[in-house]
Amino acid sequence: MTTHSKEIRVQTTVIVPVLGGENGAWAACGELPNVLGEYTVRSCEDLRVIVESQGGVVSRLLSAVQRYTGFRLLARDERTHALAGSVEWVRGDSGLWVQWDEPVTMCAYGQHRPAPVLCA
Repeated sequence: MTTHSKEIRVQTTVIVPVLGGENGAWAACGELPNVLGEYTVRSCEDLRVIVESQGGVVSRLLSAVQRYTGFRLLARDERTHALAGSVEWVRGDSGLWVQWDEPVTMCAYGQHRPAPVLCA
């Protein structure tokens, strides 16, 4: 287990495809709070578990909302808003949500500490 050099706080949010919008446009999910949750991350495993488990929670929360074909759960550093992790889910042929891919975290790219905040 790779630990982070410092504890970081992440916030999770959910975005969905914009219906009738430009190709590839995504926006905040109106059926959910802007910030779904706030978590302390001490290791790469913590971050992976947060992204994966929260994706499952969102799939249940959106199970009755038929207008969306997919959603992305994003985990961002609370301080810098840098993307720390994400996972995408799509509605399968049966109408149930399925995880489209493996969760991606900053750890996969060797980033085990918060990004610096640049001041002007």
